[in-house]
Amino acid sequence: MSGRDSVQIPDDRDFGAFRAECESERGWSLTYSKAGVAVWVQLLEPERSLHKIKCRMECKDVPAETLYDVLHDIEYRKKWDTNVIETFDIGKLTVNSDVGYYAWKCPKPLKNRDVITLRSWLPMGSDYIIMNYSVKHPKYPPRKDMVRAVSIQTGYLIEGTGAKSCTITYLAQVDPKG
Repeated sequence: MSGRDSVQIPDDRDFGAFRAECESERGWSLTYSKAGVAVWVQLLEPERSLHKIKCRMECKDVPAETLYDVLHDIEYRKKWDTNVIETFDIGKLTVNSDVGYYAWKCPKPLKNRDVITLRSWLPMGSDYIIMNYSVKHPKYPPRKDMVRAVSIQTGYLIEGTGAKSCTITYLAQVDPKG
């Protein structure tokens, strides 16, 4: 998915590559591991401090389907995400992809950020993938009061581990700009 010159809706290979990266530990440095939470970092461009981050957490009392629904519901996100400023769908592309807007608060003295992304999702039995990358949209140019960040590849792999339990892996490669 990285290094693309055009907008493309992810296919099975892209979802498979995303899952493989979520599951792999090769090339990643484990920086935290405690109480069912692990965090890895992969430094890609030291001169720009551009890196990938991967977090994995065990959810012992949450079914995979419920976690997927919570992460997938942008209206509900406004209730649980304390950093959200604004989020909305711009348009649906296929049954499992859309383009959307998300703006979030940054700690002072940083300017708040926003992003336009093509988001795609794939339910696979008791497992789910939601992933996105930045796109441009002529009706939503960068705003003067925000810094337009770039999601190179960001998403979630939710794996059902039981009737009421799952593991979530969050993978992000974002250029926050500025």
